[in-house]
Amino acid sequence: MSENIQTMLATQAGLAWWIAAGGLLGCLALTYCLFRMRSLYRAVRDEQVNHQELIDNLSEGIYRSLPNGRQLSANPALVRLNGYDSEAELLAGVTDIGSEWYVDPARREAFRAELEKNGKVENFISEIYRHKTRERIWISESARLVRDRRTGKPLYYEGSVREITETVKRLRLQDMFEKLTSQLPGGLFQMLRRNGGQFSVLYTSRGFRDLLGYEYNAVPGDPNSILHMVHAEDRARYLETLRQSGMNLSAWECEFRLHAVDGSEKWLRVAAMPESTEDGIVWHGYLSDTSARRKNELEIERLAFFDPLTGLPNRRCLFDAVGKQMEACSRNGNRGAILFIDLDNFKTLNDTMGHDVGDIFLKQVATRLQAAVAPGDTVGRIGGDEFVIVLSLSDTTAASATRNAIVAANRVLAALRQEFTLGQMTHRTSASVGVLVFDGSERGPEVLMKNADMAMYQAKSSGRNNVALFDPRVLQKERKRFRLLSDMRGALVENNLELHYQPQVNMAGHVVGAEALLRWNHADHGALSPSDFVGLAEQHGLSELLGRGVIETSVRTLAEWKKNPRLEGLRMAVNISLKSLRDPDFVAFLHDRLEEHGLNPQLLTLEMTERVLTSDQMQIQRRMNELKALGVRLSLDDFGTGYSSIAYLKKLPFDELKVDGSFIADIEASENNRALVQSMLDMASTLGLSAVAEHVQTARQEALLKASGCAFFQGWLYGRAMTGEDFARFVLDRNPSSILRFPGSTRQGA
Repeated sequence: MSENIQTMLATQAGLAWWIAAGGLLGCLALTYCLFRMRSLYRAVRDEQVNHQELIDNLSEGIYRSLPNGRQLSANPALVRLNGYDSEAELLAGVTDIGSEWYVDPARREAFRAELEKNGKVENFISEIYRHKTRERIWISESARLVRDRRTGKPLYYEGSVREITETVKRLRLQDMFEKLTSQLPGGLFQMLRRNGGQFSVLYTSRGFRDLLGYEYNAVPGDPNSILHMVHAEDRARYLETLRQSGMNLSAWECEFRLHAVDGSEKWLRVAAMPESTEDGIVWHGYLSDTSARRKNELEIERLAFFDPLTGLPNRRCLFDAVGKQMEACSRNGNRGAILFIDLDNFKTLNDTMGHDVGDIFLKQVATRLQAAVAPGDTVGRIGGDEFVIVLSLSDTTAASATRNAIVAANRVLAALRQEFTLGQMTHRTSASVGVLVFDGSERGPEVLMKNADMAMYQAKSSGRNNVALFDPRVLQKERKRFRLLSDMRGALVENNLELHYQPQVNMAGHVVGAEALLRWNHADHGALSPSDFVGLAEQHGLSELLGRGVIETSVRTLAEWKKNPRLEGLRMAVNISLKSLRDPDFVAFLHDRLEEHGLNPQLLTLEMTERVLTSDQMQIQRRMNELKALGVRLSLDDFGTGYSSIAYLKKLPFDELKVDGSFIADIEASENNRALVQSMLDMASTLGLSAVAEHVQTARQEALLKASGCAFFQGWLYGRAMTGEDFARFVLDRNPSSILRFPGSTRQGA
């Protein structure tokens, strides 16, 4: 019994201990939870305080309001925006946002409708009253609609408000400014040159963009894009005036031509004032279209200074041109010239065919005269059938200036001698040209024009269709030259020019061919070499006729050689001019001559100088290929004198190089010349060309050339140029019955 009691007491004591321990643990847990809750409460409270401080310090207004328009809360920024000192004052003063706040109450309804539909509003622009002062301001508002999470019922709006009054004012002013500037006849701009030298466009008005053709596109920010639109002739002046303006901070003014984006050309005038800033220099400027004024000025100038029939400068303008040329001569030390031109027998044409035909003729004369002179020269009509040309010459001596003026005068005569087509009729004319050369020291334009007129009458008295110099010291000499020209025309017509032949030999000394050299046995001046008259022929348009005469005679001579078995294999080299190469009918002419005489084309070698290679290379190469297609040989004469490009030479179908005699002359004494000649011969061999050394005069020269690999020679060592009969005897005496011939070229097409 007692044991049971003791057991029961022991059990009760253990249970009490467990209950006490549990209670203690519960108290500890409760204490921890209380401390934890307290910490969380403090954290939440601190976060709320921080959040409220953030809202209170925002520059934008933050609010909460009921859907009916009652304001619930507002941060200090919104309080200030409405003109109040405290939130309480604002909340007490505002009862209905829609009617009290918005200038247009309908904006409130639009605001609410968008919130109801989308649940939010962003950047809602409205004009409102500053509530307390009733000042009208502009705001941008963003908000969201807060709903009950369980029922979805709208509870309130919360959002932000930002004042944009200054922005709206600026945009309004900018819009007003754009409307005003769009009515201006020109355009406004601002351009910045930074301290580092870079340019940029800061602003352009619509008018500015329209002037440049950028109506629907922004003007490039880089002014260089606009600079490229400025006419090339005006660009330097445009840049110089801008530079001077920037250096002196003075007004920038310039009138220039510009190619707009649409391709039209117009005259523009820029007027701008520079301002120095921290970033650099800013130009504030105005651009205007002066095309109409320029057109009127040009029309006035045309009426005052230009002939209404031909459009050429009139007497008044010509006197001005002579005066300006005199000033230029005096300043630069060069010469000028006047060509006074009178049309021969114009009165007969005008009287018999009528003034309409005469006017057509005068217009065509004006066109031909303009085409006959350089772009810097002035062609004018002095009246009736008299024209004047003012030449701007670069010559500093009277002799060279006179020579060039005479050349120009004869170009004029040649142009006027060509047939005129006047409606249903054709007409041939000539002119009398007086030439006067001046240096600017003369008394005035009037004196010069009078003297030129006198020179014209000298030409007319000499038989018309003539040129006369006013300077009597030069006149006699030039008359002799032009008499020679006249004689040469007669010699060409009568075929009085003849060819002489200089032998070409091989290494064995046997004659393998000849070069045909032109000679003229003049009745008064005796034997004339090509240097005496070929240049004259080229100046006056006779070189093609002269070249064809040489070809005709050469082919005829080859045909004669063909009849003799000892001569039939000889080749003939003939010089041709650049004009012959450019002549579109030359190839056909040569083909007909070869066919007519049944000649082997390989017996004819056409020589051309290196000067040919400086001309239109594509045209020359095409013409040379056409000649090669005929079968003739092509030789590059005077090789080494400085024009040839080796790369280009490889493309041309030459068969032969002729080493210039200037290198041969010094080959005995000059190591450099020997090396140069050796290089030329090596290059010829590499290109598959035969080589001929010309102007060989001594046996020592021949020996050195043979040692260098040269196989063919020409010069006084073997024989001077001789007549056809003398050359035939020379060959028969020098050559055995069988000789080595020129080898064929190893190049393609040879």
